[in-house]
Amino acid sequence: LGELGGTVTNGIISALSRQVTIDGHAMTLLQTNAAINSGNSGGGLFNAGGQLIGIVNAKSMGSGIEGLGFAIPINDAKPLIQDLITVGYVTGRPYLGVNLITIGDAYTAMRYQVQYLGVYVDSVDSGSAAQKAGLQPRDCILMADGEKVATSDQLAGIIAKKAVGDTMTLQIMRDGLTQDLTVTLGEYTPKG
Repeated sequence: LGELGGTVTNGIISALSRQVTIDGHAMTLLQTNAAINSGNSGGGLFNAGGQLIGIVNAKSMGSGIEGLGFAIPINDAKPLIQDLITVGYVTGRPYLGVNLITIGDAYTAMRYQVQYLGVYVDSVDSGSAAQKAGLQPRDCILMADGEKVATSDQLAGIIAKKAVGDTMTLQIMRDGLTQDLTVTLGEYTPKG
């Protein structure tokens, strides 16, 4: 908003435990009437005493919706913050080890030279859980633990419910044939 930096809204908390799904990932958040814009998402939500009570992360958008924002409760964020300070990344995150492409229309399918719509493996990280399970580039992931997968966000949401070391079954299509692969999820660690 240009020169309007530093604007403050009152941020009344209207709900403590709202179940909100963002990019296929279910979260329990604080609901607030604070104005959430691209410049303050990720910023702090403070109480009247100046104490940090949440990290702003989402807003509800649509016709007739105004001033409905969400924040991660600070008690949920503290362990993540401590991980970032001590090791430089968040520990304990399950990791498949692939880059995915969602093919959702005929144009994108033609561009990537694939026959079907769905979630395709673009690349597999060396030494990852995906590589150990036998996933290959151009595999189409149809189901994860019996749940249909149409987007990479859906798959990410399923994986996010798991823990490091958990196994999951992926139904894939390779060269027109379906097969099941069992994957033991690894832990995400940044490269470099």
